[in-house]
Amino acid sequence: MAKTLDKIIKFSLYSLIFLLPLFWLPFSFEAYEFNKQYLLFFLVSIAFSAWLAKMVFVEKEIRFRRTPLDIPVLLFLLTAIISAIFSVDKNSSLFGFYGRFSNGLIGLLCLGVFYFLITSNTIFRGEQREKDDGEKKQTISHPLFTVPSLTRVFFSSTFLVVLISYLSIFGAWSKLNNLLGQKLPLLMLPRIFNPVSGSLEGLTMFLSIVVVLITSFYLKSQLKKVGMLVLLFLSLGLLIIVDFSPAWITLIVSFSLFLIFALKTRIFKENINPLLLPIFLIGISVIFLVSNPLRDTQTELTQFALPQEQVLEQGISWKVAFGTMGESLKSGLLGSGIGTFHYDFLKQKPAEFNETPLWQIRFDRAGSHIAEILGTIGVLGIISYLALIGVLFLVFWFLRQKLESFPYVMTFLAIFIGQFVYYQNTILIFTFWFILALSVASWRTTEKTFSLKRFPELSLIFSAFLVLFYLLIGGAYYFGAKFYLAEVNYTKSQIMLPAEGGVKLLEKAINLNPKLTHYQIALARTYLFQFAEEMKKPLEEQNSMKIQSLTAKAVDQAKSATEISPNSVVAWETSGVVYRDIQFLTTGATEWAIKAFEEAIKLERKSPVLYTELGKLYLVLNNFEKAEENFVKAKDSKPDYVDALIQEALIYEKKNNLDEALSKIEELAISYPLDAKLRFQLGRLYFNKGKIEEAIFQFERALIIMPNYSDALYSLGIAYAKGGEKDKAIAALERVLELNPGNQDVIQKLEELE
Repeated sequence: MAKTLDKIIKFSLYSLIFLLPLFWLPFSFEAYEFNKQYLLFFLVSIAFSAWLAKMVFVEKEIRFRRTPLDIPVLLFLLTAIISAIFSVDKNSSLFGFYGRFSNGLIGLLCLGVFYFLITSNTIFRGEQREKDDGEKKQTISHPLFTVPSLTRVFFSSTFLVVLISYLSIFGAWSKLNNLLGQKLPLLMLPRIFNPVSGSLEGLTMFLSIVVVLITSFYLKSQLKKVGMLVLLFLSLGLLIIVDFSPAWITLIVSFSLFLIFALKTRIFKENINPLLLPIFLIGISVIFLVSNPLRDTQTELTQFALPQEQVLEQGISWKVAFGTMGESLKSGLLGSGIGTFHYDFLKQKPAEFNETPLWQIRFDRAGSHIAEILGTIGVLGIISYLALIGVLFLVFWFLRQKLESFPYVMTFLAIFIGQFVYYQNTILIFTFWFILALSVASWRTTEKTFSLKRFPELSLIFSAFLVLFYLLIGGAYYFGAKFYLAEVNYTKSQIMLPAEGGVKLLEKAINLNPKLTHYQIALARTYLFQFAEEMKKPLEEQNSMKIQSLTAKAVDQAKSATEISPNSVVAWETSGVVYRDIQFLTTGATEWAIKAFEEAIKLERKSPVLYTELGKLYLVLNNFEKAEENFVKAKDSKPDYVDALIQEALIYEKKNNLDEALSKIEELAISYPLDAKLRFQLGRLYFNKGKIEEAIFQFERALIIMPNYSDALYSLGIAYAKGGEKDKAIAALERVLELNPGNQDVIQKLEELE
């Protein structure tokens, strides 16, 4: 029985180390992190269950390897648990934010268990446990793994990752797909495809770690095999092709610190030639960081240019983190909750972020993992995390003459440096815990045992707890299967929407996972879209019962989303949009829309869009003071937000001061000549003033900027008709009808003209 359980543990952990960097599936909306997290939980839970069963049921003996890092690891995990308990978004803290998934508590606990599985079942090399002088080298009783064997599995997986990535970059998968008759998943066809991450930037951060690991082995003279050197230079080639600055920074700082350490301790005094390799890699990294010789070539050869991931700036990341700490004593100590950086970002983003080209992106991850820990797990989280890392380096310093752990500690240093300049996906955080475990497993530590045979009562208690644990794992598998099936249905629905079949799949996804706000938001917006399509039909063709049903369903889903996630900006914004769009059919909807947008603004205090939408609602109520107040706040958040500037000017039109409104819009048109909506409003005001030629000119300019702008096309048709250009008017309105089939107003106007 013990051997069978050992085989299960070995198979699970070897499979995890080999498969995780390669694993992805096309069945979920997010193909990488979501599936990797499932694989991590499944294989770690199997290995851990087998390990416990082996100790409690078979050997009747609790065995674990005591290391200096045990307490720091447990303290960090405990801090994360407490942070999740007091989180502003418990679903995101538990499972990870939807679309990212790698920052949840379940994944972190799995990695913690994985760490203890490795350290308690691994020795540095072979079964040898006695030195020639009789000193005990290892006291672990039945080692299942050796550090080199686990490392070889990791390298094998990495080699396949590199090979697949090269095939993607040079378009091999696309060509193969053509030969196979379009049989490959669409996800494999872009040139950025790689199994590690959804971006090549994430891949390069992983490969920078691999480069440090291989180089460290080379320096230690443990590894000079041709295969590993080939992997080193293939990885370096990908780093050069992608050219991601944080990866170069990671290599430069890691190798520089290593050289300082090597020169200070003189650990290579007998042969300093191997140090030429890290010096060479520093030189390459500096050259490509400062001025990539291939960058201009890639720019000219647009077919070779690779899409770049948009990463939040470091300065913004730290401002968000410190802003969260200052919110309250709880936020300072425990953060907003593990996995909730999306909440921190929206609430704490500085006004200058709105001046960047990425101002409309709601980031769910920081540009720095360390900054993210500070914001989401607080001071206690960052202290326990840095203590864990500090203890590792401290022990290594005292054991520096015993070089078994040298390659792993150097690699761990690279991982830690990378966490300052990039966020952590599943593979990067897995590599963190894996290398940490191998570093500890390389030390000569002793195994602690506690016999259950001498205490039958205690053995019974342990057995009962273990049975309960298995029941919990079984329940987790059941709900995990439901949640995965929900994600599959949601993914299929996105292909079919807004058709009724897609709606049914989306409703099924919610039935399987009713607590995922993202699904409910998507369904609310789908019902709202169907409502809008029904309203576009001729009056005699509209189904009043269907309109009422869609309205009620949209409201219910939006309301449910806000109840489940009261701290979700998107949920409140969706609720506001739903009430806004039905306000002319439902009494009181305008007031409810105002309340929803006000709640959203509490959570995203620097959003010009939300302030502008709120101001528009106050305009509907003719509350000019409140409307102007919100338009001013929108301008304060983003001075060049044109929609707010337009609405502020149109207040004068609402006050029947058409001349002042026109004057304001004319001034704006000079400052923002390429804004189609601004041109449209200027044309509309000219039309209302009876200046038909000027109106036509502005509508035509709007359509040059945005050719399918239906409002501008319709207004142009009306202006042509007013100016006596009947044929042009008919052509413009026919184009509107093409874009909006069945629109009764357009049909009626065409009939009048014809």
